[in-house]
Amino acid sequence: MRIIFLQKKTDIQGGSKASLRNTLKAVSSLPGVEVELLGEAPGVLSEFAESLSIPFRTAPFPRWRNLRDRLCFDFVLKRFAKLLGPADWIISNEMWWAPHAVVLAGYCGASSAAIVRDEIADLKKAKQYGFDRLDQVITVSEDLRAQFKATSNLYARTKTIYNIVEQPVANDETSAQLKDLCLDYPKVKRWVLSAGTICPRKDQILLVQALAEMLRHHDESTGILFVGGHDSSNYQTLLRKAVADYALVDRVLFTGQISGIGSALEFASAKVLTSHSEGLPRVLIECALAGVPSISTKVSGVGEVYGNFAEQFVLESRSPSELAKKLKNLLDHREGDIIETMKISVQGRFSKRAHVDAWNQFLALSNPESSRAR
Repeated sequence: MRIIFLQKKTDIQGGSKASLRNTLKAVSSLPGVEVELLGEAPGVLSEFAESLSIPFRTAPFPRWRNLRDRLCFDFVLKRFAKLLGPADWIISNEMWWAPHAVVLAGYCGASSAAIVRDEIADLKKAKQYGFDRLDQVITVSEDLRAQFKATSNLYARTKTIYNIVEQPVANDETSAQLKDLCLDYPKVKRWVLSAGTICPRKDQILLVQALAEMLRHHDESTGILFVGGHDSSNYQTLLRKAVADYALVDRVLFTGQISGIGSALEFASAKVLTSHSEGLPRVLIECALAGVPSISTKVSGVGEVYGNFAEQFVLESRSPSELAKKLKNLLDHREGDIIETMKISVQGRFSKRAHVDAWNQFLALSNPESSRAR
């Protein structure tokens, strides 16, 4: 069985690329399966693929929503498909290249699929990117799959395959650097971790507002550890201004990008995710694996992390006062038994074995010969 994955950009890091690395490794380990990767140009991801003896080939990626590119879309991909030859599956790593997967699959005699990794891929986007023409859709959480329930045909062709998430390992050098940085904040006895790109979608200002609320209620021992870079917007400026306006400069530490999340989790008494949207909140799974309690806004995938305990750890609203209350309760009562139960649950659901088995089952149940004629 020949499976070809599409990932336009291979030269930058990101959650979807990291997840694809694991998938490439898992699928290529299956007996009788040949895996290939197509991208716009070589990069770190293509180098990783080639280290696994997975062939990489540069490919054209005409823009689906650009009028000029759309006019030659079919012609360009038909010509390239002749170079590819027969295949069994063409799978887009994200929704953006679902139309490319459909067209290439049609000319290669293959089935087509797209992996949905973010809440942005709702029914409206599914229509824009031609999901109705895909043979299969793969989501990384049941919450993402549920977005397609209103269209029964699409929902029936959608399967959830969970990402691989492993307990992050601390880096000794990074741990030492964080220890030195934390010494400059003597008032802070317990750190709340906020990890990820500083940007409007992550809405880290909500956590700053909650910390200010906690301080008003005489919690003077808590601080925020912001770990991660920032996007090109002015949100980081707004975030730092909020820290200054609430007089929290001596309780909020910005580390910038660090090597891995493991070291930061060593210093964290709790983790807070304040995002407006996520596909599958990987950092919450990493927290559970590390035994670090967490709180999250209502985003896709939280039910699959917290299970029956979601009510305790998921915010009903984006209210700073609600977050402050839940956070203080979590810090004062760490709920060790619950955290351990969650750890055992996510260890099984997001394991390498589960990921390999899910792909094996997906490919075994899918019959390439049944692809619709295009």
